[in-house]
Amino acid sequence: MEGRFWFANSYAEAAGRFLIACDDLRDAGHKVTSERLEIGMTGPAGEPLCIDVAIVGSLKSGKVLLSSSGIHGVEGYPGSAIQLAVMDDLSKQDLFKDHAIVFIHAVNPYGMAWWRRFNENNVDLNRNFLKRGQSYSGVPEGYDNVKDFINPESPPKRKERWFKIKTLRLILKYGFNNLKQCVAEGQYEYPKAIQYGGNKLQPGPDLLLNWLDKTLEGVDKIWAIDLHTGLGPSGHDTLLVSAGMASDRYSHLEKLFPGHVESLDPNSGVGYEIVGDLHQGLEDRYDKIEWASITQEFGTFKPVKVLKASRAENRWTQWGQYLDQVDARRHWSREQMLRTFNPKDEVWQAKITHRGRVVFATARADLLS
Repeated sequence: MEGRFWFANSYAEAAGRFLIACDDLRDAGHKVTSERLEIGMTGPAGEPLCIDVAIVGSLKSGKVLLSSSGIHGVEGYPGSAIQLAVMDDLSKQDLFKDHAIVFIHAVNPYGMAWWRRFNENNVDLNRNFLKRGQSYSGVPEGYDNVKDFINPESPPKRKERWFKIKTLRLILKYGFNNLKQCVAEGQYEYPKAIQYGGNKLQPGPDLLLNWLDKTLEGVDKIWAIDLHTGLGPSGHDTLLVSAGMASDRYSHLEKLFPGHVESLDPNSGVGYEIVGDLHQGLEDRYDKIEWASITQEFGTFKPVKVLKASRAENRWTQWGQYLDQVDARRHWSREQMLRTFNPKDEVWQAKITHRGRVVFATARADLLS
């Protein structure tokens, strides 16, 4: 199937293909500027780890369509595939000056290269973009009830007999939606635990924000799409929006994407409220800009399986015995992490590249309407 073509087998391949896609757009006559924001680390093959950014079109128009991928490391493989497919579409279309398209490829190149969701400091970067007035401290309400279960201080076992039973007991005791919220919201007290938001802005996000500070000068309207996987029915994309979004804007999005829009509310669908996500941070930092922001979330597996994979990989990284990072990456938990958020399934791959293109095209038309 055609969707498979856009998927890379490594971070280095994905980044290389992104740079080639930029050249293809230039060859087609488009105005493209691109830059590599190096985080000062290397991948498994010794390749430099970079957040790659590209601008297509004209920023002087004041209108931007912002596409970002890979803030959760391994989720960068599907995100990259969508971006490459979109860039290929653009290379076959007319040149434009009435808006700009900004691509951010692999916000978390470390996690993408080493098959983690988190960065080199075990930070979930989608919990790291705090608003002004927020502090890198605290845990969600009820977190202490589940902390030890989701973060055992021991290496993972491939077959954990009682995991599902223990999970079911917690769900029955606290409720699925409450449990989902306290596990996933983001916590700032336990650096070796999952969903750790960090104790300060991380180096990669700092590089990115400095670049955006310069890039977004003079921009007054942004339509933003952040690409994710892991939540919801397999292959179906849920478009998650802020729980505080105005009702008229929410209704407008529902008309654009019928059957796909949900609020980031644990009681209204697959999502949950998040502290420090990318779009919250950007909208707060660039508050003079008119924003329309969605998280396009493609389902992979059921929530319990997703939690189990995240839990096992983090246990291995924190408490496993390995010689170096190359040795750590060979472990079954890293492969499981990769395939939980990036299934090797041609039907799934075709669905997400198709829907990624559809949502991108619809957002672009809405930006220009």
